[in-house]
Amino acid sequence: MKPIIYSIVNLVGAAWVYRHLITGGWLQERYHLDDPNIMNLMLALLEPIAVVIVIGYWIWRTRLLNRILFSFFLFQLLVGAGFVAFTLLFFLTWKPRMM
Repeated sequence: MKPIIYSIVNLVGAAWVYRHLITGGWLQERYHLDDPNIMNLMLALLEPIAVVIVIGYWIWRTRLLNRILFSFFLFQLLVGAGFVAFTLLFFLTWKPRMM
């Protein structure tokens, strides 16, 4: 049951992050190493790896792939918590101003 939950969270998390990257235009940017948006590049690189790990686990089902699947599960939870924290911080500190 645990690998099913890990796989679902990884696939849903990867799709959600890529939707945000595509709708925000982040995948069309040219990144540099000193760019503050480098985190978006890291997400764009790691999310396909998470999907490949899920596929690989369900093909071979080895103990190593199970551990990596769990690691990416924790990574997806961390990314989701970061998005939620950023959104909450924005909504709690935003003050509309008239021009």
